[in-house]
Amino acid sequence: MVKREDYVDLVFRDVKVDEHNAPRFYLDGEEVNIWDEPYIYYHSRSPADYVREHIVHCEEKGVDPFPSVIGKHREKELVKTALMSGSAILFKGFKGYGKTTFSKAIAQLLPSKLLTIKGCKINDDPTHPICFSCKRKLTEEDKVELTWVPRVWVRIPGDPMMTTRQLIGGISIQKIREGYDLDHPEVFIPGRALKANRGVGYFDELGAIPSQLQTLLHELIEEGQVTTTEGEIVPLKVDSLVIAATNPANYRGTNPIKEPLLDRMEVIEIGPPETLEEEVEIGVKNMFIVREKGENPYIPPWHARVLARIVRIARDKDRYDIARRITSEPSCRATIKLFDHVRSSALRDGRRAPLLKDYGPSYDHVKLALLGRMEVSYEVKDRKEEMIERLVEEALNISLRELYNAIPQENFDEFLKALKASAISNYRIPISLDFVEKLKAEKAIREVVCKLLPEASENDEYFLSAVEMVLEALSRCTNLIKREGESYLFKDLGVGGVEAGVQTMRG
Repeated sequence: MVKREDYVDLVFRDVKVDEHNAPRFYLDGEEVNIWDEPYIYYHSRSPADYVREHIVHCEEKGVDPFPSVIGKHREKELVKTALMSGSAILFKGFKGYGKTTFSKAIAQLLPSKLLTIKGCKINDDPTHPICFSCKRKLTEEDKVELTWVPRVWVRIPGDPMMTTRQLIGGISIQKIREGYDLDHPEVFIPGRALKANRGVGYFDELGAIPSQLQTLLHELIEEGQVTTTEGEIVPLKVDSLVIAATNPANYRGTNPIKEPLLDRMEVIEIGPPETLEEEVEIGVKNMFIVREKGENPYIPPWHARVLARIVRIARDKDRYDIARRITSEPSCRATIKLFDHVRSSALRDGRRAPLLKDYGPSYDHVKLALLGRMEVSYEVKDRKEEMIERLVEEALNISLRELYNAIPQENFDEFLKALKASAISNYRIPISLDFVEKLKAEKAIREVVCKLLPEASENDEYFLSAVEMVLEALSRCTNLIKREGESYLFKDLGVGGVEAGVQTMRG
């Protein structure tokens, strides 16, 4: 039995037990042998051990250990190499490009649960505890209660006002001497970094953490312990994977990271999605209705491509003059919210699949997603909304031109005749679900639309949305039809007008 005067010594002692000298462990009221299956996997290993084992297993099977990270193949290879060598990682890149997602993907390599000593504030390992209360239990008590805790991923947000106590925590040797129990709240309050024990500590916006606190992390990364700014050693050998993120050095609100700290981390650049397809996939998978509700996104791929293209054009300074006037580009979060807002507009109108009108009058729903997520140069600040309108028009024009050029020439005339035959008074085609059956009855319409946009065959709403896109392509790329309200009208071009209108645009 440890005496009260020996508590201070116990604080600094390295306590380990094995199956021969351990107390009896109880889980849910029943005694268990934690060195037998199914418990042996969930203790006595470091996070680095679990991660390396998982990566090797994935390499042997030829599977991606980070399936939740879309694209970023080069970055994944770098991350695997860094983790296998036991390195801390610093993700560097603009906001919204997946730094946090990558850190969570790394945490997914850890077991979904761990065995820990019940009541421990830092999820202590039952065979090698680091906190004082758990050390005392293993050395003093005959029976020790265990419990399961879920996978450990702790976000440590960058805050210029962060204190040592918030980051590391605090202990009071004086309180111990006064007779307080080691697990008393006044004796030990762990900070965020210590709560990441046996898991991932994710330092979000590392550059925003005050410089004097960054210094504390040198020792934490290398030795698993911390010496406070007052010179006191916090005697806790924390075992966690250190993953951090930061924006570029010239980004507002970001301070330089101290070079000694950078020297202890592997810096991996994280940029925007490389392809339009990756941008679309990120947007769809992270929509509110998908992420929170687990429901079908009902974003037709033709609208998804247009919306994702809006954001990508805003980033492409090499090709678009308008992008050169954007000083802070929209991230993937803008793409996600574009999908959310357009889908929400459709739901409010009693539909699931969006139409062009769901972009909002004057593209207001697009502006809602972009106005707060991009900054423009000073000379065009008063024209920011106009710039967003131009982005939308450019994305629509590119997408609709691609769609128009994909219409099979051999079916074009028959397709036009079928459209005209299905039109109502004044050669008008309304964009209405009530009109879908009549459009589908025309074989030439059905075949061309479903060939251009195969997903149109899924349901009537998708078919209507696809027909609208084809008609909008004809409206923008020929002189044959024009949009009026929520309908498309065939123009009266006179004798030979159809041929002339088509030839002019195809030429």
